[in-house]
Amino acid sequence: MRSLDFRALFLSFLCLNSSSAFSAAGDIISNTATIDFVYQGIPLIQESSPTGNTLTGVGNGMPTSFTEDRLINFSVVSTDAAAINVSSLQSIAFLTFTVTNSGNAVQDFLLTAVNTSPSPFVANVDSFDPVSPLQVFVEEGSNAGYLLAEDTALFIDDLVVGATATVYVVATMPVTIVGDAAAVALVAQVAEGGAAGQGVVITNDNNGFISPAGVYSNGGVSVLAGTSNSIANTPGLETVFNDPAALNPEDVDSNAVQDIRANGQHSDTGVFLVQAVAVPFLALNKTVTVIDTLGGTDPHAGATLRYQIDVVIGGVININNLVITDAVPANTTYVASSLLLNGAVQTDTADAPTDYSEFNGNDIVVDLSQGGTVSVAPATPNLITFDVTID
Repeated sequence: MRSLDFRALFLSFLCLNSSSAFSAAGDIISNTATIDFVYQGIPLIQESSPTGNTLTGVGNGMPTSFTEDRLINFSVVSTDAAAINVSSLQSIAFLTFTVTNSGNAVQDFLLTAVNTSPSPFVANVDSFDPVSPLQVFVEEGSNAGYLLAEDTALFIDDLVVGATATVYVVATMPVTIVGDAAAVALVAQVAEGGAAGQGVVITNDNNGFISPAGVYSNGGVSVLAGTSNSIANTPGLETVFNDPAALNPEDVDSNAVQDIRANGQHSDTGVFLVQAVAVPFLALNKTVTVIDTLGGTDPHAGATLRYQIDVVIGGVININNLVITDAVPANTTYVASSLLLNGAVQTDTADAPTDYSEFNGNDIVVDLSQGGTVSVAPATPNLITFDVTID
């Protein structure tokens, strides 16, 4: 037998599709090895095959290929460098976060906020919870900061690779004291992207990791994140959870345990800090218009004095047991049935619940709290008018 005469033998790799750190999920990565050699003076070439190729010649081999898996990797970061100052009973207070897609595919992210402890700021110890429920909205406009009419999206839709979305956790404060602090975590859950509307929650990957997605999947049962196993890779597109564990103990997942790695969720925490206690704001504005008997404005005997009282409630606190009393001036006579509340005629007698106003012979009395059953809210119109004539 003749021996092979390898006068020139070398190995080269032809990469038909190559991968990079930013290549997309689903990319096909293929390569074929070739051997060039000379046998009995004849130059030959032989290509590789995944199952082995013994035939020389171009086209007899097969590329070794696989599909780049979908990498789920993202971060949630509080952008508030310190606690956000609020007032007791403040109705719209917000924390600001960013969600960044660091994976290799377009993804949706579902959002929720949970009360947590401890606080990320040592000086601001968590001591209360905001009024339930907490609300979460995605920044949609060009104006920074949460705007009620502008930022209405409830989930992050189709966040492309490398992109960042701004998210606000909006809360109402209960009755608190100065120095109270509330730690609140934003939790993001990965979901399918690339289609209109809210994507379906991705509950597990192909390596045995499980996402505790109960609060994001219409009441489904939450399960603790799993552990990796030895599931073999397949040639097709697979999903791989690669989201990191939280760095701080206050960052939680939906099971109220520290946010762990590779579970399709990530979180970060911000803090509300009460700096002022809200107090009632009440103003009484009283004016008078003179209507004389000749249609002028001279306050002579027989002229009518029309008094108007505006009760202005500002701030953020309702006021209870709010009763307005105004004495009829000396040297005047009350005009019967002239008492109006916000344009509605009030009876002159104490006849609640027909109305809660009266003229008791000396004073005009208007009970805006309706016998203690109504808490009068800010911005509620309260306009009282009545007439007297000059004796």
